[in-house]
Amino acid sequence: MRQKQETLNTKFRQYEISSAYPSAAFWQAIEAVTLPLEVLVHCLRMVHALGDTAGRDRILSVIIRRLQAMNEYWAYTVLGQVPVSADERFSLVCDLCADLYEKLILALLDPQRIFWEENFMHCLYFERKHVYRALLQREGFWYDKSVKQGERIPRALVASLDCILRNHHQRSDALEVEDDRAQMMLQQVEYSDLVECVLRLPEKCKTVVLLLFWEGRSEKDAAWILGVSDRTVRNRLHKALQLLYARLSGQKERACG
Repeated sequence: MRQKQETLNTKFRQYEISSAYPSAAFWQAIEAVTLPLEVLVHCLRMVHALGDTAGRDRILSVIIRRLQAMNEYWAYTVLGQVPVSADERFSLVCDLCADLYEKLILALLDPQRIFWEENFMHCLYFERKHVYRALLQREGFWYDKSVKQGERIPRALVASLDCILRNHHQRSDALEVEDDRAQMMLQQVEYSDLVECVLRLPEKCKTVVLLLFWEGRSEKDAAWILGVSDRTVRNRLHKALQLLYARLSGQKERACG
């Protein structure tokens, strides 16, 4: 690890811009199209660690601007064979790029993800592949032998909902339910039923469920993405779980009746 960090430091010293922060020369270098993306990430994290919000956003905009045409071309290419209308394809392209930038921003601001400072494009290709598959699964266009049709939300969602309901009495902000039947209902319900219930949730509730359980985001990350407070995310999650519980219990009772 030390040798790897020394290699990175040598690479960054070649450009001699970190020491120039926050001078005009620093920002001139940041704007240069010849500056390696790895160096931009290094500078972004340095500025972010210093609490310079405006500087952070400026460097992020530089990175996204340099990637925009490339990412849009990629999105149109990979979605070119999806059987939808031109308008629907345009919407999917916008969604795919938006999902990619959300993932990208979180990764670039995370100092633990050092690989972005070593090989930016390799990391970008990995994120693209992950985001592309997630979008197709979410929209119902991904087919794989290991993924049954209709299983567009991973099994982790069932396990997470089950865990939350099973342990609700141990949490101060727990969802209140009438009885313990929720656990059994969630265990017995078919995947297709659960997916259908999730997709029928109100848009704000559905978005929170997908962010927290599908994409594995934390409440803080979801709040940052949606531009709301952590409490709002928790409230929407609680409402979503209440609605899921009510709908699943109704389905179970109708099946038993």
